[in-house]
Amino acid sequence: MLVAIISIPAFARMYHVSCKLCHVAFPKLNTFGENFADNGYLFPGKQREVYKDLNDDRTRTFKELPLAVRFMHYVEAYGDRDGGKLDFKSPWITKFLLGGALNERINFYSYVIFEKGEFPFFEDAWVDLHGFFGLPLSLTIGQFQISDLMFLRETRLTRSDYYIYKVGPYKLTYHRGIILGTPFADLGVVNGNGIGEASNGFYDDNPEKWYFTHIPVPFDLGLFALFGEDRDTANGYVRIYRFGLDWRGRFGDFYPFLQVLGGFDNDTSALFYGGFFGLDYAFGDNTLSLLLNYIDAPPSSTYYSSRLLTVALRFNHYILNNLKVFVEDETRIYGKSTSLTLGVDFAF
Repeated sequence: MLVAIISIPAFARMYHVSCKLCHVAFPKLNTFGENFADNGYLFPGKQREVYKDLNDDRTRTFKELPLAVRFMHYVEAYGDRDGGKLDFKSPWITKFLLGGALNERINFYSYVIFEKGEFPFFEDAWVDLHGFFGLPLSLTIGQFQISDLMFLRETRLTRSDYYIYKVGPYKLTYHRGIILGTPFADLGVVNGNGIGEASNGFYDDNPEKWYFTHIPVPFDLGLFALFGEDRDTANGYVRIYRFGLDWRGRFGDFYPFLQVLGGFDNDTSALFYGGFFGLDYAFGDNTLSLLLNYIDAPPSSTYYSSRLLTVALRFNHYILNNLKVFVEDETRIYGKSTSLTLGVDFAF
């Protein structure tokens, strides 16, 4: 399985197909889109159309640069016990996405993000090698999210996030490393220090690594486990343990999904558990999404302050297959706050 399996509008232009071929409703992928990405962005019967004819089979280049752009503009009304505010978050996120199949065995994906007015940087940036020597194996090298092996944060239909992946100092989001994909399990290793700048010529400021696996099991379930070490200058080495169960289903136009995840650092004095449940409903030119997030920990745990319970409800109306307007409400039960977001999200 490839990480960050995200289709982009450049593929619709390259292969002369509708965005609906790969998406239930952008950016959520359908079965065809998932298979297209798992197969290394190869489109049977159309693949040769995307390359220039240079009269040289040993040289491969695209007819047009497989580049796409995504813009997200928000207006947010936020309120808590201390009052409220109205904020124009426009633009909030701009992404330049690039990806494609270099040949039948190598594909790549990357994007540069402009977010919250900050300086742009790469989030995803990886190369995938697969199918060499006729073996059903893949090797992904670069910068990706560990959590992509369970659920793709980039393809969720809500602004509300999958918070369990970002709890505490040891997050399951962006890292640099490799993933070996096999028919039975995905096996990975990462630096474990995020995607910050290099120091003294090295990205890795930690001599130890994080090791993880995701195993698909029957009934659309998946099992996840991670072990890692982090060098803490104050406390020596911290050992990190994470365990999870994920599930996704489809019942007509309803798409439920569930993540249960827990873990601790060194011992159960740093314990947390929780997850999320989501339900997407696609009807006509619209989608309706519900997302519940839950994180808890014992009062004695150092993760106790990370406790949260959120409920998000979102309605998307697709003016075009690649242009939507939306309204979303997210309520934080523990923090007694709520935010109402109106926005537009489009990609081309």
